Amino acid sequence: MSAWPTRRDLRLGSGLVLFVYIALHLINHALGLVSLALAERCLKLAMAIWHSAPGTVVLYGAAAIHLALAFLALYQRRTLRMPPVELIRIALGFGMPLLLIGHVTATRIALELYGQMPQYARTVWSLWASDSEGRQMALLAPGWLHGCLGLHLAFHRRSWFARWRLPLFAIALLLPVLSAVGFVAMARELERVATDPLGAVAALGAADMAQRIALARLRDNLLAVYFAAIAAVFAAREVRSWMEHSRGALVSIAYPGRTVRVPRGWSVLDASRSNHIPHQSMCGGRARCSTCRVRVIAGEVECPAPEADEMRTLERIGASGDIRLACQLRPQADIAVIPLLAVEHRVGPAADTIESELVLLEADLAGWREVAIELLPQDRLFLMDAFSQAAAAAIRQVGGEANPLNGDGIIGLFNAQPGSQAAQQGIMAAAAILALIPGLRALLPHAVAPKLNIAIRMHAGLAASGSIGSGIVRTPVATGPAVDELHRMRDSTVPGHLLVSQRLFELAGLADECARFEPIPGHPPLAVTVLAAEQMPRPAA
Repeated sequence: MSAWPTRRDLRLGSGLVLFVYIALHLINHALGLVSLALAERCLKLAMAIWHSAPGTVVLYGAAAIHLALAFLALYQRRTLRMPPVELIRIALGFGMPLLLIGHVTATRIALELYGQMPQYARTVWSLWASDSEGRQMALLAPGWLHGCLGLHLAFHRRSWFARWRLPLFAIALLLPVLSAVGFVAMARELERVATDPLGAVAALGAADMAQRIALARLRDNLLAVYFAAIAAVFAAREVRSWMEHSRGALVSIAYPGRTVRVPRGWSVLDASRSNHIPHQSMCGGRARCSTCRVRVIAGEVECPAPEADEMRTLERIGASGDIRLACQLRPQADIAVIPLLAVEHRVGPAADTIESELVLLEADLAGWREVAIELLPQDRLFLMDAFSQAAAAAIRQVGGEANPLNGDGIIGLFNAQPGSQAAQQGIMAAAAILALIPGLRALLPHAVAPKLNIAIRMHAGLAASGSIGSGIVRTPVATGPAVDELHRMRDSTVPGHLLVSQRLFELAGLADECARFEPIPGHPPLAVTVLAAEQMPRPAA
């Protein structure tokens, strides 16, 4: 693995620098709610950071890298057909320089050329007096929304992001609002102290007319260069497309039941999207997931080797040599592929799929084999249905999601946000399920009734949860390390008891010496067996 940062690393790192810059800018505006003087003091602190030599290199270097990578990505895209959220993010990203160019011209360039120190008093009053404050605040929106969407796409399947999702959403929503209100508060404060607006602006050291005209022309020229660069990228795309088609530089990509011809250099995912072939891509085609992966069944030797980003993801999933990411594979000759996670009638990720820390409960009918051989087939189905419905109702009653397993078992999912509440919900559901034992035994002949019991185990950990199925019939499921560990706990389960992992026990906030407790009034005490971390079964070698 190369020690050099990949394009994905550079895009994420430079984007984070720009996002921090915009966030601090908004926070500084919001401080105007306290006072203009406080906002001015914090502005001087921000200038000391960003106008220093290291700050200048980091900020303008990040802006140059991010913009260059955006132009490169736009040029390399062979089709603009993509999920709407991805299209919106890209459009907002290209709108961000409209703010930065005007802001840099009015602050940094004005300081370097004319010695104009950035001041809230002068800037706010100038915008307020010219009724331009709305346009200026609106220009902040593209950069902020682009950054928020970028962070969401980059981290929304990380467990820590899932835990902090609601607070982060509140910050993303409230910070621009507070910034706008702080701007208005500073303008109102200036309005109270300025009896003569023009005189007040002059007293605050406003630039003379010639300087303002010169700065406005420079800003317009920079904007013209920026728009020309965007036009040049689109023109280059068209020239490339014309040359590829005129030279016949096309390759065939064979899918099951269909073959398409695309220009050499297109990714397999580009070919799928352009030809309306359903193809999963949960990360938007940036090699952060493996849902677009394909198996190359012909032409593998003609495929270029995986680059660092793709190799990192393929190694993470332990892919064999014939598995490639469709978003990264750009065949140079004819190939045949099988999309491994293709979904009919749907392109893009399942909206409810997320990786987070979950509380998991698994319950099954202990002694079911001995009981089932004594029952007629119809009686077996009746008993399984009675257990499944009652157990699912117990799980849903406390806020969980239930999914039957093989008729004689059920799994419950509880979102660990906050974790202690989800753990307590799971324990309450477990107590209610164990309380079903007498009623289920009453449905059986007396000779076999004592053989029936319920075994329950619980664990908490990282898992990917979502739903599967077709049409409107979709079932909640979870998969991942925590689910695998839960299944391996089966051999340690004691019928009639609740077996919990040490992780779940701590998450529920229970004392180590607690072995019996009363989670639901009216139910008998719940017998609990705790499986310590060192006792957790390990996967077979």
